[in-house]
Amino acid sequence: MKSFLIKCMFGAMALGVLLIGNTVKAEDWETTGLTDKAIKVGVMGPFTGNASSYSKTQIGLMAYFKHINDQGGIHGRKFEMFPEDTACAPAKGIAAAKKLVHQDKVFYLHGNSCSAVAMAVKPTVSPTGIPWIIAHAVNPKITMPVNEKKSIYHGVPAGPAYGSTMGEFVMSKPGAKRIAMITHTNDWAKAYCDPAIKVIKATGGEIVLEQALERGQTDATAQVLKLKGAKPDFILGCLYEAETVIFLRDAKKYGLRIPVMGTAGTDLENTLERLGDKDAVKDYYVLHAFVDKVDGPKMKKWNDIILKYNPDETITGFSAVSMASGVAAVKALQNVGPDLTRSKFIAELDKIKGLSTGILACDITWSATDRHGCKKSAVAGFVDGNPTVLSSWGKPW
Repeated sequence: MKSFLIKCMFGAMALGVLLIGNTVKAEDWETTGLTDKAIKVGVMGPFTGNASSYSKTQIGLMAYFKHINDQGGIHGRKFEMFPEDTACAPAKGIAAAKKLVHQDKVFYLHGNSCSAVAMAVKPTVSPTGIPWIIAHAVNPKITMPVNEKKSIYHGVPAGPAYGSTMGEFVMSKPGAKRIAMITHTNDWAKAYCDPAIKVIKATGGEIVLEQALERGQTDATAQVLKLKGAKPDFILGCLYEAETVIFLRDAKKYGLRIPVMGTAGTDLENTLERLGDKDAVKDYYVLHAFVDKVDGPKMKKWNDIILKYNPDETITGFSAVSMASGVAAVKALQNVGPDLTRSKFIAELDKIKGLSTGILACDITWSATDRHGCKKSAVAGFVDGNPTVLSSWGKPW
């Protein structure tokens, strides 16, 4: 009997310790990654690999946070950034997320190019409830439906918004009816192509041919020849940048001179730089997130911030795209006040309504039931040899 009582006593003590431990952990969770002087932010991106040009989005975001730090920070705290390389590879992305969450113990996550990486990372991050702002990847499934912890946000147009813009632009070309496709077959490409196809069919167009060009392929000869034979009015291209370059190179080689509508996975300037041939991109149009062309007067402020902290950077259509969600994050953090917690940060993010960042061609609006912050995009293309922002075929933004 005495032994039993002793066991009960120690059991009760253990339970009490456990309960106290859980209470401490809950309190710690709210302020993990915070000090009186710092906000730790994890920034995942493809800093190496064949998608490393996307890392410009994270470089721009971190430059903006450095700019905020130089303005005095937020209620006495400055951003302390923890960049982690994903190489646009899911396994590396998972490792990066685990390091940021469990080892670096950041307050929140911000960034992430490459939808496949974000989708692979989601099962690791989502259950933790750590705030996570997606600042480049576009797969709508990353943020919708809203995760159980209500902690993940899209700070750029997701696939449905981008895809609808693609379809609308294609069909705005007079006489466009017969539409062909060159696409990856993964979820990332479908996030663009499926909404575009829906718009195309709803406005009288038809898909006459679909060709697959998978990631890592280095030749598009067969696809180009089949597309040329189909004689479409427009080609929908749901490809990453490396494969877009391969396709445009081979399209020129075999005389396929048909307009091509590309995704936000590419941009005009970087595509031109990689091809080294302006003639090869003269029929290429691409989603354009911004209120102005990349080097236009409305983007100067943001480009100057990037170059101040990264003087050797080349500004492209990726450089400023994540800065807009940075503006939204800063606004939410400022609105919380000095008594910052993760729950209060999430609550303030959900109050962001119609935020004009001065960067994106759309305002940012979040709510507890809709985390797709932006709902539209512009398009960019070469008009008379010059990069031009367009709202529809032949119509400047």
